[in-house]
Amino acid sequence: MDVKTQILLNVLDEVTKKYDEIFNLKERLLKEAEYKSSHDLLTGLFNREYFRKKVEELIDMNIPFALIFLDLDNFKYVNDNFGHDAGDNILIDTASILRKNLKGKDIIARFGGDEFVAVVIECNQTCVNHIFGRIQEELNDFFKEYKVTSSVGVAFYPEVKTYDELLKKADENMYKSKNKGKNQITL
Repeated sequence: MDVKTQILLNVLDEVTKKYDEIFNLKERLLKEAEYKSSHDLLTGLFNREYFRKKVEELIDMNIPFALIFLDLDNFKYVNDNFGHDAGDNILIDTASILRKNLKGKDIIARFGGDEFVAVVIECNQTCVNHIFGRIQEELNDFFKEYKVTSSVGVAFYPEVKTYDELLKKADENMYKSKNKGKNQITL
């Protein structure tokens, strides 16, 4: 092989390596962007927009489910008295407790602030009371020193027909839980 051919092959090899690096970087950045567009970066749960999309898909498929709206009680007290790092840790731990107690096909999202939403597939009132009663007990134990509890509201599909109506009903029921003294579940 002559010198010119060898130089050309070396240049081609370098160009190919650079192309592969750029292609791999592009793939990684695309995956990162997709993740960021569908997830809450603090908790790793789905975000509000992605949650809506998944719930609307379930409605389109006519799959029965319970939509749960969970709000942490006394969370402002934690941020005001222990700092936002403590508050962030409570949000991260709450996400972990929700993940641990819900099945893989269920959908969990951080709705905003100290609010979480979940869809539990094919789960009736007894099922919801069992699962979220257990979750509330675990949250109460885990956050005892901060006096953080949770108020839960629930709405059921197909009894309530649209995403917006389901969310509104679950949110109203969550406020009923708060008004009844907090740390309750209202169906």
